[in-house]
Amino acid sequence: MALKRKFIPSSSEVQLITEEERIRNDRQAVFQLVRDLVQAQFDRGDEELTKRLWQDVADRKIDLDRVINLMYTCCFHEDDYEMTRIDETYQKTCLLDEINHYSIDDCYKTP
Repeated sequence: MALKRKFIPSSSEVQLITEEERIRNDRQAVFQLVRDLVQAQFDRGDEELTKRLWQDVADRKIDLDRVINLMYTCCFHEDDYEMTRIDETYQKTCLLDEINHYSIDDCYKTP
């Protein structure tokens, strides 16, 4: 008789998995919105739909530069690998920009 061990993840592991899933879901939602924008704005030339989609970007507080970067940098918007690679590069670049703009004087500023 073989005994099976039950794997019970710790709360930190569950939290990490949940955070990874949230990031993946958020990224997929942004990718879909970019695909919809590309189709509405470039392929169809549908002004009304384009306006609604850009309003959706604003309502969701999605980084406008991120969306524009994905729209104009990707050659194949249906390719998740390409979209992910470009998005990760953009995210890293933004993080480096924030770090480079940070100075010791910022530590002493009062809100």
